[in-house]
Amino acid sequence: MDLHLKINKMEKYVYKYQWMLLLVLALSSCTKVLDLTPESDVTAVNFFTSESDFRVYSNQFYDYFPKEGRGFSDFVWTADNDSDNQIASGNGNIFAHGTNTVNDNPPDYGGGGWNFANIRTVNYFLDKLETSSLTDAAKTRWRAEGRFFRALLYFDKVRKYGDVPWFDKAHAETDPEIYKPRDPRATVVANIIADLDAAIAGLPQQVGNKEYIDVYVAHALKARVALFEGTYRKYHKTTAPAGDLLNQAVKSAEAIMKAPYVLHTEGGPSKSFYNYFALAQPATSTETILSRTFSTALGVTSWSQRFIVGQAMTGFSKSFADDFLCKDGLPISLSPLFDKTKDYDHIEDEMENRDPRMTQSIWNKKDLVLASPDMYFNEDNGFVPPLNANFPTGYGIKKFSKTDRALQVPDAAGDGVPIFRLGEIYLIYAEAKAELGTLTQGDLDLSINKLRDRVGMPHMMIGNLVRDPDSDFDGSIVEVPAISVLLDEIRRERRVELGAEGMRRDDLMRWKTGQFLAQTPLGAKFNPLVYPAAVNQPFARTNAEGFIEPYKGLTFVRQFDERKNYLYPIPPSQIGLYPSGVLTQNPGW
Repeated sequence: MDLHLKINKMEKYVYKYQWMLLLVLALSSCTKVLDLTPESDVTAVNFFTSESDFRVYSNQFYDYFPKEGRGFSDFVWTADNDSDNQIASGNGNIFAHGTNTVNDNPPDYGGGGWNFANIRTVNYFLDKLETSSLTDAAKTRWRAEGRFFRALLYFDKVRKYGDVPWFDKAHAETDPEIYKPRDPRATVVANIIADLDAAIAGLPQQVGNKEYIDVYVAHALKARVALFEGTYRKYHKTTAPAGDLLNQAVKSAEAIMKAPYVLHTEGGPSKSFYNYFALAQPATSTETILSRTFSTALGVTSWSQRFIVGQAMTGFSKSFADDFLCKDGLPISLSPLFDKTKDYDHIEDEMENRDPRMTQSIWNKKDLVLASPDMYFNEDNGFVPPLNANFPTGYGIKKFSKTDRALQVPDAAGDGVPIFRLGEIYLIYAEAKAELGTLTQGDLDLSINKLRDRVGMPHMMIGNLVRDPDSDFDGSIVEVPAISVLLDEIRRERRVELGAEGMRRDDLMRWKTGQFLAQTPLGAKFNPLVYPAAVNQPFARTNAEGFIEPYKGLTFVRQFDERKNYLYPIPPSQIGLYPSGVLTQNPGW
């Protein structure tokens, strides 16, 4: 029986007790060495003696997934701020600008980024499991749980730092092993894949409640990891082979595609895509593989809706908006359905005759924003999609917005957010097969064309594809590898389907297309008749063509250094803890 069930009254007590215990441990046992957490004292109260103990302890691992607004930040829909999909307010995101220094690390990753506390927590769990009196079957089950989360944490480190030290046990703070050199990236990735294979073999082998991990969640993470690293190796021309990883991405995607998951289609082509991300409980959808669910009863709530509809401090870019095809399946540069000379002037004209995912991702006129009292974007009541300091681009993020007024009350939302979903899996499958050179029209019909069917778009037909004249993947940017028109269009599909889901920067890094981040980010066309209150305001700065240029006039120079910006720097404070020469800095930093 899967012991990861919903928390009942007794489990709520155990859950709260465990977190209080962990808080006490965290406050009483800090260390400066690699930010490693010392051994827990839970054994003093006879913990780790039953399967229930391991279940309770592992609950904390789920907080390694996106927190989605457990406070005033960490929203899923702000993660694309470090890419060319979105433009953050103020001075923006230093990682998108390439202006970060050796002392800057991702703010959403505790301890400055080079932090092994969570990995040690998982290893401590695994160490205790091996010495416990649990049955072999129970050990296999919970070993799979621990190894999944270790893989998740190490994947994050590889993406950010490349080579990292691999720890598979919870070392004591006095153990010299904690100062070991970094292991090669390929070694760490091989260990991640091995962990995920163990998770696939040992986790529950059926679709669960979609709030706890099962075999398909492990396949989803493996598919994501394998595609990322396989394409990273290919486009960065590393010595490590890419083909096997891409094949593994295909196999894990296929395992999910054969399982009982179906795209969310409630509402039909004009609403179903938006409706999926507006679900208060994504776990109820057939598309969801894993979701994060909050609970007002447990006091675990989200501020996400309070900010996305009222104070987003970010917006989609013109680059992102331009990538939506027209309804005839052609890009705006080729389709007779779009006139660049006039359709940018009003957002309702810009989004007319476009892929329906555009109007389901970006606020348009006549959209309902708040459920009570009713508020719509339309000229009759003076509202248009916002352009102000809180919504700096004119392309307000509609995706993930929910019109239930109750969810927009600060710190009172018990909703949820998807973490893995079928839509991403279809894209992984198509891209991996295209990179391998084995993609057929039948494969597209099993994957990307299902995404298009959901919104009523024409199918992608391999024989009919034409290169977009505005494409940046055609070799026109010297540092960006040129690709086939098929891969170009698959990447477009991935961008419009996964916008605001926090995957774009990783895509740019693995494709070796960091130069996209050096391009001047623009917003919508500024029409003073539409935005009279914004005339002469600092958030309404424009370029020569009249498009909003949010960072115009700022002193920093937007850049992307090919020598160093594909990896983050290791904090010098951490390098100084090691014996001289053991921990070396990443290239260029």
